[in-house]
Amino acid sequence: MGTGAHFPITRVATDEIPVAERIAEVCAAYAGTIADVEIMPHATSEFAWRGTWRKLPGLALASAATSGVRITRAAASGGDDLIFTVAVEGRIMLQQAGRETVLRAGDIAVTRARQSAMFDCAPESHWIDLGVPSHALSSTIDDDAVLVAAIAAPEPRAMLVRYVDVLLASVGLERPETLSLAVAHVHEIVSLVLLAARGGGASDRARRPGAARLRAIKADIVEHASSRDLTVASVAARHRVTPRYVRKLFESEHTTFSEFVLQQRLARARRMLADPRAAGETISAIAFACGFGDLSYFNRVFRRHYGATPTAVRERTPEAGCGAAG
Repeated sequence: MGTGAHFPITRVATDEIPVAERIAEVCAAYAGTIADVEIMPHATSEFAWRGTWRKLPGLALASAATSGVRITRAAASGGDDLIFTVAVEGRIMLQQAGRETVLRAGDIAVTRARQSAMFDCAPESHWIDLGVPSHALSSTIDDDAVLVAAIAAPEPRAMLVRYVDVLLASVGLERPETLSLAVAHVHEIVSLVLLAARGGGASDRARRPGAARLRAIKADIVEHASSRDLTVASVAARHRVTPRYVRKLFESEHTTFSEFVLQQRLARARRMLADPRAAGETISAIAFACGFGDLSYFNRVFRRHYGATPTAVRERTPEAGCGAAG
């Protein structure tokens, strides 16, 4: 993986472009990141667009604020990427594969990149698109009812908006491992969106007292898993509950706070060890970047959890650096 500077950011503001070229400029930016699109302005609205796009390894990003438009997204060939659309402002009507839903500010929808889709955006709409390979997600879609539905997941949505702001900025992310971790964070957050979508139905588990609070706490842990200052007390303080209450929430799922934190850190470390783009990083650097403060402890719990040492996982990775074991 290169540094953040190797993955350029495209910005388009139509008020800076000749009228005849505006739609073509926007379509070209989308084609280079998310997918081919066709754009039809509403008859009652002069076309205006302000957008930012970026293509990273394992993640495509687009942020747009626009006049009233109808966007037809072409089906992508190959792969099974998912596209997460986050409505920030306005109203967006979405159609795919005979399904239809309306997104309002705060809603998220998931569509398949391999199928065409149509978005009708009201004037002054603002939204974010994230293209993510389905194989990169820890929570996959196994129920098509999740697709093309308005998902209310406030905690993951807030984290996504923050991360997209960072990843679409022109500064920072100059170290490959920082960029890799940032993309991995986004993968984990959109996995939480899928969990929220499945847990948002009428199941008894979803209606259980404290279920929403536990989902929020898990989202918090995912966001801060790399911090060695992450404790049950710090999480409880952020959510204005007691540490005992946090522990009881995890006990209701027959696990503990510490076990959940450890699982998140180990999963993140394993992804980095198996990622050729992180081959230049030492095992100790990866362990510390994932929140472990003691290398021997990391080696011990990693082997117990995965049945293989970190070195063995690293050696299976193509292009692993010879000096990356320390």
